[in-house]
Amino acid sequence: MRSGSTTGWGTVAAALPVLLAAAVYFPVTRSYFFADDFNCLLSIRNDDFLRFVLRPFAGHNLVVRNLVFYGSARFFGLRADLFFWQMLLTHLLNVWLLFRVLHALTASRLLASGGAALWGTSPVQLGTLGWYSVYGQVLVATALLVVLERVTRLAVTGDRPRAGAAAVWYVLLLAGSACFGTGLGVALAFPAVLFLLLPCVWQRRGLRAFFLTLPIATIGLYYLDRTIVPHFELLPRDEVIAGSISVQRVLTAPSSIPELVANGVDSGLRSFFVTFSQPPGLTRTVTLALFGAGLLLLLWRGDPATRRAVLAMGLLCIAIYGAIAIGRSIFLDPNALAITTRYHYVGTLPIVILACLVVGQLAHAGPLQMVPPVAFLGGAIALGIYGWARSDFHIDDHGASRAQLTAVVRALDAEVASHPVGTTVFVENGKPSARMLGPVMVTAVHLFPGRAAAFLLTHDTDELAGRRVRFVERDPAILKWYARFPETPLARLLVAPEQVPRP
Repeated sequence: MRSGSTTGWGTVAAALPVLLAAAVYFPVTRSYFFADDFNCLLSIRNDDFLRFVLRPFAGHNLVVRNLVFYGSARFFGLRADLFFWQMLLTHLLNVWLLFRVLHALTASRLLASGGAALWGTSPVQLGTLGWYSVYGQVLVATALLVVLERVTRLAVTGDRPRAGAAAVWYVLLLAGSACFGTGLGVALAFPAVLFLLLPCVWQRRGLRAFFLTLPIATIGLYYLDRTIVPHFELLPRDEVIAGSISVQRVLTAPSSIPELVANGVDSGLRSFFVTFSQPPGLTRTVTLALFGAGLLLLLWRGDPATRRAVLAMGLLCIAIYGAIAIGRSIFLDPNALAITTRYHYVGTLPIVILACLVVGQLAHAGPLQMVPPVAFLGGAIALGIYGWARSDFHIDDHGASRAQLTAVVRALDAEVASHPVGTTVFVENGKPSARMLGPVMVTAVHLFPGRAAAFLLTHDTDELAGRRVRFVERDPAILKWYARFPETPLARLLVAPEQVPRP
């Protein structure tokens, strides 16, 4: 494949994957909040700043993601469309950054454009892009790609990184580790990835020692957060279990990694031709065999820089999926874990990079050299459009969640309005809705306590049309949970049945 060299072709090649990804995922801007989103939004309204920002969740260190979520909530309110525009625009930035990384590694705008489009439009990314609570994983990808873009450019030019730039890389990767669990895997593995892609860093004693401290700093930041949080609030038992990374969990995690990587390769490379609802079949086996053969070809025929890149991306892939396996294998079996689409957003990045390196090697060694770039790219796009048209790809905008919150608030407004102005109205709090919180989070009733939570999200004070509102909560455990912080809005809104005046 002959890669075009004109400025015009370069602009088109860089813009094409961004436009294709935008076309596929633009509908996410019409999505609404769901499950964990409501718990986070409620906490931002009810809890103080540090309690929310420092709070880990499900074993993740989320300090940076929580900061972003907090800022978004303060600026956007309940405008879900603005949250998801933020999600989409960050994803498109990641697609463009991936293009630049691939261009540096393959020296082909054609391969870079095709690879970035393959990753950016892949339906497996919906598991992340369709749920704002997982925005932290998109930020992990941004941090990784920003650093990889600079590292691969330096590898091409032969320049050495400046100390200031290296410090920025370090901070970005450390921040990524506090966005989502996959960021832990990236930060822990990146020193080795960096030394493979830029051997000159290893040869500089100061930089080598500096980056060798990154895994230590990553683990230290993870446990520092969990040490500080109990000074503000006790961690739930489930969270303590999720964050207790024992030797046994580390030793049992490898059993889940092969299936995670296999599904990452399959979904990352076959895109719209994969259906997770069906069990793995012959096509996946063929895909894995071809991918494995391609990697062996790279290690056999590739130049030293290519071989190092293969090892670096392979290590990065295993580290990302290893972090997921350590964090989730105690809750999900390997098959269920592997088909959870939100765990493949970052992991498919090194997989697509490796696939592009394989195609680049084949192009240099075979008849693909004679294929015009426009014809090759046009055929790939046509195949992708065919796969998209025949697939069952559908973006759930969580309209049921929006409708349920609207219905709860309207019913509450009508009930309160039936009482005289100037009185205190006592209404039954009820239980949270599974239509809003999903089948898992709805069981943690203390995180979103019924109608009081919906009221707090949608009203600035405890008054409605001149009437003070109180919610009768009949679960003592929920009352006890919020009584720990009597100055918070929910502690004032929730009352025990015996506090209701007798008629």
